[in-house]
Amino acid sequence: MKSTEEIQKEFDNLPDSYEMMKAEALQNDSLVEMAARHPLYEIEPFFSELNNEFYDENHSFLIETEEDYNPEKDELYTLWIDMELRKTFYRIHHLGGNVTYETTFEYHKDYYKSAMVFVDGNGIKPIKLAYLYFKEEVPDMYIECSTYGLFSKKYNSEEYRLNGYKMQVPATNYEYDVQFEYNYDGVLERITGKAGKDSSSKVIFQRPGIGQNMTDTLTVIEDQLVEEVTDQIQKKVRIDEKVYCILLEYTMQGPFPPTIAIGLESEIDAPWDETKIHEYYNAPDMQYFSEEDTLPVDLYSEELEKAYIFFNQNYDIMNLTDEEFDLWEDQVKQLYLRVCKRIMHMDFSMSFQKSDRFLVMAKDFEACNEEYYYNEMMKYKKEKG
Repeated sequence: MKSTEEIQKEFDNLPDSYEMMKAEALQNDSLVEMAARHPLYEIEPFFSELNNEFYDENHSFLIETEEDYNPEKDELYTLWIDMELRKTFYRIHHLGGNVTYETTFEYHKDYYKSAMVFVDGNGIKPIKLAYLYFKEEVPDMYIECSTYGLFSKKYNSEEYRLNGYKMQVPATNYEYDVQFEYNYDGVLERITGKAGKDSSSKVIFQRPGIGQNMTDTLTVIEDQLVEEVTDQIQKKVRIDEKVYCILLEYTMQGPFPPTIAIGLESEIDAPWDETKIHEYYNAPDMQYFSEEDTLPVDLYSEELEKAYIFFNQNYDIMNLTDEEFDLWEDQVKQLYLRVCKRIMHMDFSMSFQKSDRFLVMAKDFEACNEEYYYNEMMKYKKEKG
């Protein structure tokens, strides 16, 4: 087994060795060239599941006809596969023009190896080098070196089935324990992980339930956000000052869960000016903010976590056109608007005193759409008296 130092050195030298690796990968005369909308494969065990991807047996990413590929929203990959061995030896991710990510794969008795580089008019840049070592034909150690650093995963197994791994980062004390859980048929059901003995486990992957759908999942998220935000503020928060807002902040890159902030009247040091709404509704500027541990609101109940997992599994493969994204963005906005309206009716008298201008607000941090929510919530407040 190569040492981490040797793998780091090999990664640094990829620009010089890659063309030879590519030539060796393509010298197999039995390779079949195929097109796809997805990378399809990595040497790391459960790579797709660890990235919270789930596809049923009816889902295919292969491109066989023009109807299978939409250049406006689909990624494009070319793969060279040995159909008899059922192994990928070379892959290109086309980014447009002559710009690509290219990956070679090697298969040896005791280990697999993959190397990814970025190629453009300026030459070759190393992206990722990975080794998967086996012990008695079962994955034993995965080592990856990339532009983000180097880490290793030591697997534990029983009767040829992986039970999980411990991830470590060299020269640090960081450890992350991951567990694989299987159903009665021996199919991977769930992946959980936690950092350190005292931390709680987080769900990384959850196989969707039969009949689970996006409509019901969004309903669960809406109901649970209202319940959890209200309940946790009522039980955990005690503020002696007047409060002008509860703010739920999100981004469309990851709309759930939102961060939560509480705005104090004392934080506004000048007369209220409706032309400065963007200054009043900015969560990181507020003293009480869930991301800064000054507001003890944790939106990771088991029911919410399962809903987030299912949402992300579907959202990540949407590959929306601009028009589709606009519709999806509006659907998320309407969900948050309903959440804000419902929380407006909740009693927070044990936690703080509301100011006359109190609102429950939401905001897409990247879109800076606080004015939209402000106008909608002001209109709602007037309607309800």
